[in-house]
Amino acid sequence: MDPDTDPMRPKALAWETYSDMALADWYRLLSQSPEEDEVQRFLELHPSMIPGGSGDVGPGGHHGSEMGAVFRRPKLIGGGRTFEPDFMWVTHSSSLVTPILIEIEKPSKRWFRKDGRPTSEFTEAHDQLNDWRSWFTREGNKALFRDTFLFLDGRCENRPLEPQYVLIYGRESEFRLGGGHVNPNELRYKRDQQRARDESFMTFDALRPRYDHRNSMTLTMTACGPETHAFSPVYGTSTFIGAGALILGDPQDALSRSVMMTDERRAYLAKRWAYWQEDERQKNAVSNVILARSLGIE
Repeated sequence: MDPDTDPMRPKALAWETYSDMALADWYRLLSQSPEEDEVQRFLELHPSMIPGGSGDVGPGGHHGSEMGAVFRRPKLIGGGRTFEPDFMWVTHSSSLVTPILIEIEKPSKRWFRKDGRPTSEFTEAHDQLNDWRSWFTREGNKALFRDTFLFLDGRCENRPLEPQYVLIYGRESEFRLGGGHVNPNELRYKRDQQRARDESFMTFDALRPRYDHRNSMTLTMTACGPETHAFSPVYGTSTFIGAGALILGDPQDALSRSVMMTDERRAYLAKRWAYWQEDERQKNAVSNVILARSLGIE
């Protein structure tokens, strides 16, 4: 099985062009002191900017997530309270499954008061990571998590689950001269010392499109299973998406939501998505068949 290499097919933006455009839009948004929901909506449409999808956070996950998928506002339902991170990757390696749970806040919130004490907003945001950690320690919750979010790769069922927690908070300018603190470097050090072993802190200025996340998508987990919400503007189909495409169903709504794509590119991706769905159906209908699949993004 080979990907479509027709030079006349509608192509995505070049990565360099997309990256420059996305970063310009991102910093323009940040300059307007956006609310948290505005930042959430932007990142849902630019999943390559969300950290954690390729082993860049935590001890594992370098194999990436299935389908390059990041969940938007997934619900952790099980024993105890229900929680809803803003984003979550579920990455894996040969020895681990690594959920990456991400909390974002309004970017204008401060880490520290003028007297050097943590702000109540930072303390509250950080405590949400503790809530998620406690959820995973409750009996039965890890099994529920596997049943819900490992929707494709059954090979991961027996691998240990080792979650990581990310807080994206505040601006880098707070830790520079003129940012409101007498000794900003000392406060940066103090902030980092409050981070647990399984936690990462970063500011919104640290986010940028990652090339290794370029072929990503945003999913919504519904009562009936995962659904596509939006595709990365440079997303491309491949010979390996068939099984996931069957589970995720019709991509039309997600493609219409996706940004920086021409109508011709959206129509092409919908056609290729359907092609690989049908290919998977035919493969499932015939037993004992092994197909060689070529690498390449369409």
